[in-house]
Amino acid sequence: MPSYQIDDVNPMIKYSPVDAWSAGNKTSDPSAMKYSNNGTFTLTTTNSSSATFAFTGTQVSIFGAKRSNHGQYTVNIDGTSKQSDGFSANDDFTSLFDSGVLKQGPHTIVITNLITDPKKQFLDIDYITWSTDSAAPNTTLEDDSQQISYQPSSSWTTDLPSDMSGFQGSGHLTTDKDSSATLDFSGDTVSLVGAVGPDLGTYTIQIDGKSIGDFDAEKTNYAAKTPLYQAEGLGAGDHTLQVTSTGKGLAIDFALVAGLPSTSASATSSASASASASASASAAHEQKSSALEGAYIAAGIASICLLLTLVGLIYRQIHKRSTRREAAGRSADVAAFMGPSAAIGLKPIDSRSTYPESETAHLLDPRSTAVV
Repeated sequence: MPSYQIDDVNPMIKYSPVDAWSAGNKTSDPSAMKYSNNGTFTLTTTNSSSATFAFTGTQVSIFGAKRSNHGQYTVNIDGTSKQSDGFSANDDFTSLFDSGVLKQGPHTIVITNLITDPKKQFLDIDYITWSTDSAAPNTTLEDDSQQISYQPSSSWTTDLPSDMSGFQGSGHLTTDKDSSATLDFSGDTVSLVGAVGPDLGTYTIQIDGKSIGDFDAEKTNYAAKTPLYQAEGLGAGDHTLQVTSTGKGLAIDFALVAGLPSTSASATSSASASASASASASAAHEQKSSALEGAYIAAGIASICLLLTLVGLIYRQIHKRSTRREAAGRSADVAAFMGPSAAIGLKPIDSRSTYPESETAHLLDPRSTAVV
């Protein structure tokens, strides 16, 4: 089950009203470096100011701090609210809310500052984590991938300013409103990664032609390798993500996608498998037919040989009997001519010595006609 973490400056966390939230100050706050990601956090001291995060998954947690100047806040997830106390005599950098196990699907969580004591006005966000059953991204598409197109191309540059560091090899930047980038991909999950900072601005996201909403990359401090948008549970198949700049600037580094096969690819694979199975079955049928034909021919030849052998044996038996009768007649004639004392005794012909069984037995043995 993949888990993700985004920092407080991530544009997917929508702070409202924008002017009511500000970046934590490392100079004025001695405990600032106790926050994660080199001490970054976003805070408010305005009642009813909120932070909203939409995600697809099975669990979500919001992390921040409980301190002596922090007070009450509420957390609403999918319409169900819970009030909690952010006060702690000693600084405690911890989870402000944990949803527990949720049903896999889209959810929205909102944390709202609830000031009941003027001495406890603070609420801050350090980072957010969530888990999902959707596939984890396993393919990286660089900003110059053929799957990413930029419109109009003249509005985009790969010559990034020196203060825009931390990009993975290269990047695309636009400062023109209404310029866009389109990513064509196949998979269940997508994450578009870029940068946030004081010189960057608002943008919109569309998935498969459907508007997702507005986001803001303008932040007090610059940060590279920041997910500008992430979506899970899109389903296997081909999808299109379009990001359009509506503010001061938009910077794109790379995209991550879960490389699931598309429906068309699956159908092609199934068709190929079926064709292969049919071809194999046809070949097996032809081989079996050929084997049977060979067996029939061999059996026919063996039967003819056996028949000829039997005819030969019968002929020889008849011939032997005829020969013995002729010999007996000649013996009687000689005896009569020579007289009793000169009679010649003739032994009957031994058929076994003339036609040994060893020469014919194999022709009569049924095993000699067996088909292998």
